Parts: sequence; structure tokens; C-alpha cells
Amino acid sequence: MRLIELLVGRSADDQGAAARRNVERASLDELLDALDLEPLGEWALLHITYELTHRGALIIAPIAARLVARPIRPGTYGLTEALTELFRYEPDTAGPAIVRALIEGGEAALRAGASSHDAGTYLIQLADCARMAERPLLEARPLALAFLEKARGEAEPYRFGIDNAAFLAGGEPGG
Repeated sequence: MRLIELLVGRSADDQGAAARRNVERASLDELLDALDLEPLGEWALLHITYELTHRGALIIAPIAARLVARPIRPGTYGLTEALTELFRYEPDTAGPAIVRALIEGGEAALRAGASSHDAGTYLIQLADCARMAERPLLEARPLALAFLEKARGEAEPYRFGIDNAAFLAGGEPGG
């Protein structure tokens, strides 16, 4: 049985237990598909992202492709969180590809007309990567500036996303 079939229609606690027992045997596609389940309980999300992170750099290209193809999806947070956690463990080897994937996903989200809340996920994760690397991510600056411009036109922009975009636009680590 596919992982998503074990999670659909269950309570958050039951999803978490099913995920804990089955993530190691699930294929990469099953894990990625499961992140789009609505609702997906917090424990299931944590077990899935933990498993993705431990699969290493092979997750980057499939996640990047999904983020660009559908940048505003239920699983965006889980996908970007898995990339950011992988960055934590492999900043030198996987870091450039992860940053590129997050930037491309954020650009696709803005092109798709995402709100500052939806697009903010990408900026928050990029800012976390910059903080972990203890250096500015100058390559993320154009996305940060585009995000700030978009947020300016919203009645109720996502403040946390704006703060992280401003940090990236300024390029000073530690912000």
C-alpha cells in the first residue's frame, strides 16, 4: 500500500504513527506526494521531511521540479523544509543546488501570482540558509526585491516573509 493511502482520512495522530512506521520503505515519489495531502498532521510532516533529509542530495532535483511545476501547492512548506534541513547537513556540497531550487520555486510562485504568504515560504527558507551559511545569498537578492515589491501592493502582506525578504535584500547574515 502506498504511503498516501495509509494517511488519507486518518486523524493527525494516526497519520503520524503511520508515517513513522512506513517512511523508510516509501519511494521518493510516495514521500513527495504525501506532503500534498490535506490535511497532513504535524507529526506525519516531521517524519516525512526527516526521511527526505536523510536520503541526501538525490531529493534536490525532484523537489525542485515539483516546486517549479506547482509552486503554490499544499506540500510547499514540507518540500522547502526538507531542502533547508538538507542544507543544514550538507551546506558545501548540496547548498548551491538547494539555494537554486528555492530561488526557482520562489520565482515560479511570484509568476503564478502567489500571495506574500504563499511566496513567503521560499524567502523564509532562503533566509534560514543564509543564516546557516553565515553569509549573504546575493543570488537570492533579486527574488527578495521582487517579493518586497509584490507585498507592497497587498492589503495584508505576510510580515514574517517581508522581514526575511528584507534580510536577504540587505545581504547581511545574522539578521
